[in-house]
Amino acid sequence: MLMTAKQQSEVLRSIQKASGRLEAANRYIIPKGGISLAYALEDALDQKKVAVAREGSVGFGIDEPVVRVILTARRFNPDMRSVGCIRLNEDIAETVRELLQDVEEYDAEKFPKGISTMEWGIAFLCKEGVPAAVVAQNEPTYGGCIYIFGETPEDVANRILIISERLTL
Repeated sequence: MLMTAKQQSEVLRSIQKASGRLEAANRYIIPKGGISLAYALEDALDQKKVAVAREGSVGFGIDEPVVRVILTARRFNPDMRSVGCIRLNEDIAETVRELLQDVEEYDAEKFPKGISTMEWGIAFLCKEGVPAAVVAQNEPTYGGCIYIFGETPEDVANRILIISERLTL
């Protein structure tokens, strides 16, 4: 199914708005490359139908780990259309566990060699449903990060900002 201009516009507007709100986040939770945020169209099956916002740039068809994460999670819950990636350290992970409670974790170093650890890890953890967050230790791409899930970028941004506020208290 072709993406309509209206769908594309709505998704881009929503992800830009959420991304702009994340500029207020505590710098402590922002990874080196900035917070990546992805938002999939309702019928997204590949990266062409997933918008990504990162470091002020927004677009479809970008090859980012968050795209693969949301496409994998959507196989288990099609309503889950957005994900953001924040920095991983123990303080942040503990705050995420405390606030979101539905948090799963995996360590990429413990996976068999030769497989896509991120996609395998997300799929493994989502079998019972997509959690609110995934703590991904030792990821080759980021070294480690925390993925925050939501149905919309606004949901994800709200969760990230709540985590950010808790860390500044």
